[in-house]
Amino acid sequence: MTHALFIYGTLMPGLRLEAEMHSARFMGAAQVPGRLVDVGRYPGLLRGVDSGDGTVTGEVYEVDDAHLARLDAVEGMVPGNRAASQYWREWVTVVGGPLQGQQVQTYVYNCPTEGCTPIAHGDYRRYVAAIFM
Repeated sequence: MTHALFIYGTLMPGLRLEAEMHSARFMGAAQVPGRLVDVGRYPGLLRGVDSGDGTVTGEVYEVDDAHLARLDAVEGMVPGNRAASQYWREWVTVVGGPLQGQQVQTYVYNCPTEGCTPIAHGDYRRYVAAIFM
């Protein structure tokens, strides 16, 4: 089985964990509702009450079951145990880009965000570029 997965941080091309996505098929650029925070060496996507009205910029890839299971481990997701997971995979609707209106999965940050730096524009690649310029 295949899955459409929205990525927005270090898994994207040119960033630290891009190798984790090498067997995935690029489907398109996208934006989803939520907001980003810098939680250290990577970003966290926030949804729901904590998300405000922002959007997060990223890309959607098609991955198979085995690839998704590997990514769950990379993201610190413990299937069936949200309380023990750093990120939790959830369904979101794409609100911008060529895949607008489609349901995709993404990793939502599942830890306290006190002390995290907000990424107001919702684009982690742009945020990282500004830091290292």
